[in-house]
Amino acid sequence: PRVATLRWVAALLRSGWQASRGMGGNLQRFTHQDYVRALPNPIKTLPETLGQEKILILIDERKVSFSQENLDRLVDVPSLQARFVAINVDEYLDDPENIVIDDDIREELLRSEIGNSAKLGIIELMDLEALSGLPERSALIGSILEETDSNLLNLDGGVVKTLITHAMSIASKISLFNKYHSLLDTDEVRCVLDNLPKPFSEIKTGHKRLKLENTDENRELVGWLDSRNIISSWSESGSSTGYIKVNLYRR
Repeated sequence: PRVATLRWVAALLRSGWQASRGMGGNLQRFTHQDYVRALPNPIKTLPETLGQEKILILIDERKVSFSQENLDRLVDVPSLQARFVAINVDEYLDDPENIVIDDDIREELLRSEIGNSAKLGIIELMDLEALSGLPERSALIGSILEETDSNLLNLDGGVVKTLITHAMSIASKISLFNKYHSLLDTDEVRCVLDNLPKPFSEIKTGHKRLKLENTDENRELVGWLDSRNIISSWSESGSSTGYIKVNLYRR
């Protein structure tokens, strides 16, 4: 068996990952991985006939050069393209114009295990104006922004409204609203409020006195609504259950 294995490895070396006829290409994955790890240098060009499993090993072990040519060879397998960029994300973000990918691949990168700093870099390269028609992508980006300290250059009032609209939970909507309200003008703030569920949607001019749950997020919300003169005033109740009282402008 050892002689057969050595012959098989020799065949691999001669034919660029083509399995010898007698072995049928069935060498186990861990053996492929050991072989790849032993390669002294990354291969410059992916062989066209290489199977997906072997390509994945090369990518994961950083044994294939990160280039547009190699990325294009994976065009029929978007998951491998995304994996290839994810493994080399620092190199990609250092010079994103050198590697051409679309926002579908960037979305897959946002779903991967790259760090939040890299995800923010990816988001800055995306067309956020298109998010109004892409609720799942919008919700994904919103969840990342909610968890990070970010000042993205490609955020504006329209994009923020879209992110809030498509956020998956009320808590996420309020969190994004608090974080990015400075990018919204007064009319945009009122528009966002109108599209939130009650009691938030009732924050408008009128004679009502509203009650909100007394949470950190809601206190932050009414604090800046007050400072921007969108509500008249607010206070906390003194009861054990606790709530926030919101006084509206009458006109």
